[in-house]
Amino acid sequence: MSDLLHVAPAELVFHVDEPRISPDGAVIELDYRIAHVSTVGPVERFTETVTLPAVASPVEVGEGFRALARLLALAAGTSYYKALVPGTISVAGGLTDAERHFLTEVVKGGLAEFAYRNDLPQALFPVIQAPALPAADGSPVAPTHATALVAVGGGKDSIVTLESVRRVADVTLFSVNSYEPITRTAEASGLELVQAKRVLDKRLFALNEAGAHNGHVPVTAVNSIIACLIALRGGFDTVVFANEASSSYGNLEWHGVEVNHQWSKGLGFEGMLRSHVSPWGVDYVSFLRPLTELAIVRRFAQLPYLDVFTSCNRAFHLDASRRRNWCGECPKCTFVFLMLSPFVPRAQMDAIFGKDLFADESLRPLFLDLLAIGDGHKPFECVGEPSECRAAYTLLQTHPDWSSHPFVTDPSLREAVVSPAEVEALFSFSDQHFLTGALEKAAREVL
Repeated sequence: MSDLLHVAPAELVFHVDEPRISPDGAVIELDYRIAHVSTVGPVERFTETVTLPAVASPVEVGEGFRALARLLALAAGTSYYKALVPGTISVAGGLTDAERHFLTEVVKGGLAEFAYRNDLPQALFPVIQAPALPAADGSPVAPTHATALVAVGGGKDSIVTLESVRRVADVTLFSVNSYEPITRTAEASGLELVQAKRVLDKRLFALNEAGAHNGHVPVTAVNSIIACLIALRGGFDTVVFANEASSSYGNLEWHGVEVNHQWSKGLGFEGMLRSHVSPWGVDYVSFLRPLTELAIVRRFAQLPYLDVFTSCNRAFHLDASRRRNWCGECPKCTFVFLMLSPFVPRAQMDAIFGKDLFADESLRPLFLDLLAIGDGHKPFECVGEPSECRAAYTLLQTHPDWSSHPFVTDPSLREAVVSPAEVEALFSFSDQHFLTGALEKAAREVL
């Protein structure tokens, strides 16, 4: 057990060191330390390793690559900082104003759910010590969207994205680490898949087992920066993620902070990261940002991936023996079941999920939270807004397969039924996005 577990957080400092980059840019090592403010006593040291996929003609490591590697160190550091929530974060190598803002936001927004669940509001407002560095010299470069690196996770959103973007760009799929739903989706698409490898320091897990804090971190922020590093090294001009409009919708307010499980998938983070990568010639963009879950699901149901996809986090469990395509008991399963039901035959739904989730009484509390009925809140998962869930429930009222189902006819759920106009409004195209040119045109065609 670490002696630092017994030290008050205010007396601890989390040190973020300069990332170490191999000469060819293929390997990035991220070094962190947690120590007493006096620098006397025990020190916890961590090294995380990120290995980028091989590319035929890697671009030489330059200022842009080093700048993004520094950003990666700040984002990935949340996994280690959260263990003991030191009162101070020290970056001895210094920070630009933009980097300092990024670190402040990634801690406050990216760790809000972790802090809420552990009742640690102080974790969101550490003192940041770092010498001031001058701003980078780069200036935004207009992308051509000719070569796109598209993130794929095996779910409906990334499938709709890859099938749309491949019509207007040369697409290569990307993931961090390898899981069957990802490789299965890539094989079904026929597109090339490149995979980065991220290995967290095992000492972090030992610290967690000894009683250190644990919880949600902004993984999409880390994966997004890794994707941008691959793009710089591999010559891709565009990095495309599949984050949709509802990602920006928070779960609740707490200590003056919006707690959003999907913070690093939201519009705010997207804009912030874009400002860091565009000077180096990479356009980072969320393809589904102007679209609702309802519109995305309707399009997805028309694609030949229903037997391939999964959105359940159980499919990505660290313990391979515990992985399942659909657990049938989590917020993701209930949400996808609700959203897909208006667009997929009931028999096929039963085949995909293995049971009728509407008939499972143990899932009723989750459905109530999704529909915003009662005192609960939007589940801490990547699920849509209550308005989208209510629209899907409304569509079931006249669906030939579902209209007589006890869940659909339940009088206590009548408040979830909305007007036809409210349903139709969710099939519109929002102006809240960063898409341009052919990508925007392709996104509009999803509708």
